[in-house]
Amino acid sequence: MFEPEDTHRQSHRPRERQAPASTLGPEHRPPSAAGVSGWAGSLATLDGSAGPAEAIELVGALEALKSAAAAAQARLTAELARRAAADAAAAAPAGLDGPSRRRLVAAARRDVGAQVALARHDSPARGDRHLGLATALVEEMPAALAALAAGRLSEWRATLLVRETACLSAADRARVDAELAGRCDGRGDRAVAAAARGAAYRLDPAAVVARARHAQGERRVGIRPAPDTMAYLT
Repeated sequence: MFEPEDTHRQSHRPRERQAPASTLGPEHRPPSAAGVSGWAGSLATLDGSAGPAEAIELVGALEALKSAAAAAQARLTAELARRAAADAAAAAPAGLDGPSRRRLVAAARRDVGAQVALARHDSPARGDRHLGLATALVEEMPAALAALAAGRLSEWRATLLVRETACLSAADRARVDAELAGRCDGRGDRAVAAAARGAAYRLDPAAVVARARHAQGERRVGIRPAPDTMAYLT
């Protein structure tokens, strides 16, 4: 005889999540800027009406969405920079010397950084950092980029991985990326930074020591005026 399913147990079953965009069929095209804006607008409808279990699930899904968005921004930024550099190199006069050609390419990349900063409502200096992070992830740290896209790594922890390996060559940085693949999932900021720093030291201790020595030499204390007869101590 048929008996109704236990609704109490059913309410606690995990909901199936939609597959990431990378695993969807060919009929699913990348979203447009208007489409992404529509998604962002729909998030404004989220309120406190969800039950505790669903609210926690939504918080986790939104955190993964933030990471996936950061990965998408990195891929788009790196591609913009690649195209701008290629266009600048192609447009350079045939007889231009190497240093001048490199300056043209660098200027084109800086322009991309400024545009990215404007799009992200950041300063030009921050735009350069966004560009540097994107380039490192896309060109040298594919495992970290994949973890970011999958929501297993936050943008800040991806930044820590890039920061702690900045003193390495591209080849050594790629080795650190491969070594730490899957090992940073669920770990805290300090643990992620320490793991990257340790892996970097094992590959090139001289570069890590030189970086630390340079950082020590850059330390300083500064005082700047602030409103209401106050001062900023940095």
